[in-house]
Amino acid sequence: MKPRYLVLVEDNPDDAYLALRVIEKVFPEKVIRARDGEEALVLLTRLAAEGIELVELVLLDLKLPKVDGIEVLRSIRSSMELKGLKVAVLTSSEDEGDQERCRELGIADYLFKPLTVAALIKVLGTAPGSDRR
Repeated sequence: MKPRYLVLVEDNPDDAYLALRVIEKVFPEKVIRARDGEEALVLLTRLAAEGIELVELVLLDLKLPKVDGIEVLRSIRSSMELKGLKVAVLTSSEDEGDQERCRELGIADYLFKPLTVAALIKVLGTAPGSDRR
């Protein structure tokens, strides 16, 4: 069986470290980190070639260098290969406009930093150690 992926798109090393600590408690499979929006789109396109159904979740920061999170989300939703991805925004932005734009683009959830185990379990729809598929 091929490994499943969780993609973390986060430019801040401290926020990434904290998120990865939570993720490792809940998601025992492969986690890949992209450090900016451009890198995320390249990575997701590569994963699509391998079978995008292998991506369990994309945790996407909004305030990213090169290509911001809203643009990454728009690109995902406009791509035939990527549009079905489950994306949750992980951000410190409490801006209602950001939240509304993200919801209009079909996010699974809008999570605030720091990530918690409960929030990750909720968005994955699973408990630790359970069979997701």
